[in-house]
Amino acid sequence: MRRIFPILSLNFKNFLKTPGAIILMFVMPVVFSWIFGGMSMNSERNKPVVNIVAGSDEISEQISKLLKKDQNFNWEMAALKKARENVLEEKVLAVVVIPKDIEKRITGNLALFDVIIQKKSQDYLALAAYLQGTARLVSNSYQAADSLEAGAFPHFLAAVAKQKGVTVEKQTIENDSANHVEINLMVVGFAIMFMMFGLSGAASTILEERRGGTWSRLLISPARKFEIIIGYLSSYFLMGWIQFAVLLVAMKFMFGADWGKLSYLVPFASLVILMVVGFGLMVAGIVQTKQQAMALNAILIVSTCMLGGVYWPLDIVPEVMQKIALGVPQSWAMSGFKEIMSGSLHTGVLIKDTLALLGFTILFYVIGLRGIKFD
Repeated sequence: MRRIFPILSLNFKNFLKTPGAIILMFVMPVVFSWIFGGMSMNSERNKPVVNIVAGSDEISEQISKLLKKDQNFNWEMAALKKARENVLEEKVLAVVVIPKDIEKRITGNLALFDVIIQKKSQDYLALAAYLQGTARLVSNSYQAADSLEAGAFPHFLAAVAKQKGVTVEKQTIENDSANHVEINLMVVGFAIMFMMFGLSGAASTILEERRGGTWSRLLISPARKFEIIIGYLSSYFLMGWIQFAVLLVAMKFMFGADWGKLSYLVPFASLVILMVVGFGLMVAGIVQTKQQAMALNAILIVSTCMLGGVYWPLDIVPEVMQKIALGVPQSWAMSGFKEIMSGSLHTGVLIKDTLALLGFTILFYVIGLRGIKFD
């Protein structure tokens, strides 16, 4: 430790003297998180607006109540003429018209709702699936009420509308619904990406020091080889943790983010940082110059972050892409952070994510240490 600490301290001080490294490691993650995190929070508040055009009869009123049970849209009643104008001006996502002859449509196996849209979007696809489900529910309710006394259909719909049913608010099952888990995950994703760029760039300074003579002077010093490499890796690990801590504090103040239990977060984040340091060491071990390292980092980091769910949730990509994502460490890191931040803390998932990250970490260090030339 007596020889390791001076190497750690010197390497860390040299890093802090580089303005570009400080911007990449600390400023950029906070700025990106502030911009995109704010956009995501605003998008949660501004739900798509859907106009409902319905008559004043009891059946239309009960169907309107059924439609409004989906909390992912803002449902507003409107006259047909005004609703059409809203669609043309793109003030609303769509208009759902409940026809007066809906009972005839049910018996004739016709479409129950008339939908007016300007263009199809992802929000509309979600709305269309919900409308189809509601139409099936209305049709089944009519058939069930048909066996009862005349006029029972509106009362049957009223009973159905009062049922709470199952409301899926988010894809992440959270213990605390107030937590913006998706936003927090996006922030962590940015932290991982910029950490990989920063620490990989820092690790590649070994290449410059080898060419400049600093590395050879260290090798002939009283410090042993393992002390030198531990000093370097410890400085990179410390840089990673400072960056991660700064981002956690910044997001706490900006968005009131909740990061889950620290007893789970700290060791898992430490493993992720170790993995990132190993990645940087691996790149430094397989290239000859810092320029080559920068080019390889750009390709590997961006592509693996895209595959690993850093830029978008893996739930929305095709299943084949989800399987390919298992081959990059970022997907396992994001999965583990998701469990911790959501409060789910499923032991099986966390163990699987931890073991996968540990495997990647060992692989990176083995490749990196074999590639580093101690001469």
